[in-house]
Amino acid sequence: MCCSCCGVTQQKIWVFGLGTLFAVSGLLAIICWPGFIDTQIMKALPLTPTSKTFEKWEELPIPVYVYMYLWNWTNANDVQAYGVKPSFEQLGPYVYREERKKMDLEWHDNGTVTFNPRRTWFWEEELSGGKQTDLITAPHLPSLAAANQMRDSNSFLKFMFNQALNANGGHLFVTHTADEWLFKSFYDEFLDYAMNNPLAPEIESNHFAWFLNRNGSKDFEGPFTVHTGVGDIKEMGEIKYWKGQNHTGWYEGECGRLNGSTTDLFVPDEPKEKALTIFIPDTCRIINLEFTGESETIQGIKGWKYEITRNTFDNGQVNENMKCWCPVERQPNDCPATGATDLGPCADGVPMYLSADHFMYADESYASTINGYHPNYDENNFFIIMERKMGVPLKVNANVMITLFIQEDKDIDILKGLPSFYAPMFTTASRAEIDEALASELKLALNLPAIGRYTGVGLLCLGCILIAVGTLLTIKRKWYGQQEADRLALKDNEETPNEPDSVVDEINRNS
Repeated sequence: MCCSCCGVTQQKIWVFGLGTLFAVSGLLAIICWPGFIDTQIMKALPLTPTSKTFEKWEELPIPVYVYMYLWNWTNANDVQAYGVKPSFEQLGPYVYREERKKMDLEWHDNGTVTFNPRRTWFWEEELSGGKQTDLITAPHLPSLAAANQMRDSNSFLKFMFNQALNANGGHLFVTHTADEWLFKSFYDEFLDYAMNNPLAPEIESNHFAWFLNRNGSKDFEGPFTVHTGVGDIKEMGEIKYWKGQNHTGWYEGECGRLNGSTTDLFVPDEPKEKALTIFIPDTCRIINLEFTGESETIQGIKGWKYEITRNTFDNGQVNENMKCWCPVERQPNDCPATGATDLGPCADGVPMYLSADHFMYADESYASTINGYHPNYDENNFFIIMERKMGVPLKVNANVMITLFIQEDKDIDILKGLPSFYAPMFTTASRAEIDEALASELKLALNLPAIGRYTGVGLLCLGCILIAVGTLLTIKRKWYGQQEADRLALKDNEETPNEPDSVVDEINRNS
């Protein structure tokens, strides 16, 4: 605006007009912008083939590292020969970078999408605390699983089984490299025998590894159907079906009902006090992570911590509502002690257990059966740091341990004279943390309401300043050209004394 080109009236129009415009715009921004931008962000979050959420959901943009720990049975020979207390040593970590991608996507009209998750693992030697060639002695699961199935059989059948086990590669323990135990696999004589025995259950392979045929497979875990958030943002990421079912069938009631997240997509804008529920097929169950009240700032973003507690792997002893994690056939008087979930229902009856690493939070009856368990909260905790506004995990440490319950059987040679104990098989910890690029996008989305609010405050202040300055200039008659206008008005008044009203009008027009 060029003051010298405008009259006093025009200057007032500009100053008071812009001041009013800025003030009103600022006030509207303060009042309306945060709610408006929140609404727009929530509208953009649901999963669709063209949304930004889809890009990051279909193929995880941040690296996930899986820390595998194997347990070496250091006195296996003495346990078998003399029945001494078993000793195990945790070795590792053996670290693999995990890449995740959703395959075979099928979108449904009811706001859900079905996909097959594919996980591919790559060895990360620099991050690992052991070599793939490390020799690990561990319980021979095929033999022990078969022996467990025969435990309640009659004497004749157990005698025949014992003879077959001894003659066809049955062992209490075996020794193989870390790589063979995890992914590479090893030929197993007993599995080969079982594959060709019409009386044995169906066996798919004569090789054994904990993650046999899983690396790069899109079919191993089975298809998931999750809600996209379209039509109801509060359903976003919620599991509706797994393998076409909404209940696992392994545990009764709510304990078998599928719900929660697959860990790739969470409901946004939830109260921070609400627990996180996740489902991991390998654990055969949902896991609830409770709000701790603790916060942590990661990449400049504040998140809240959710973790397992003493309730997580309870079987009704601590919390009566957790009773349904006790398999039906073991109720009511033979439920596992608190601290570990019996995986038998989803492991064909094999007495395997899921717990926190080193049996943290578990009843001492588990850890006391061997030498080697040393629970440590900082190292063994299972937690997620979550930004609840957008529903984005900032840091994840999904840490669980799998054990096998081994007990004496006087009719089976490899189990004679053994103490009863919980043998650790492996510990796995999936770890991930938001990177700088993704954090920058998240911070922008989180800060947009504040940016609009502060911009509104600035506009309101600017508008008020302009109006105040205009008012002051008017009172002091200090507008540019005001003195000249007043002088001309007075001169005209002197020349036309009989027309005072005209002078007044002229002064008013110039003011």
